[in-house]
Amino acid sequence: ENGYGKRTEVDEYRVQSRGGVGIINVQTTARNGRVAGIKYVETEDELMLITQKGKVLRMDTKDMRLIGRATQGVRLIEIDDTDRVVSLARLPDGVAGGIDPGAGPDVHA
Repeated sequence: ENGYGKRTEVDEYRVQSRGGVGIINVQTTARNGRVAGIKYVETEDELMLITQKGKVLRMDTKDMRLIGRATQGVRLIEIDDTDRVVSLARLPDGVAGGIDPGAGPDVHA
């Protein structure tokens, strides 16, 4: 929620059995705040971060640092102390301008 994030390989997460006690995904501290969201992304995708005050950042996921599973992350978006990241969205490769041309209703003239 404080603008920090990270990219971690899926292989770093072990499969849990029925009696599993959980896996730490990110070290939450006062510096990076609570987790605003998690998305599975590919290197070719883009990520969009949205704050409660309406600030939006669109970035290539390949520009995000690839770091370990139980780390705090790196700064992705610069926000002031009164703002928080409230949402994120994955924009898959091939989505032009963030809008999928095939997702709209079929219109015939």
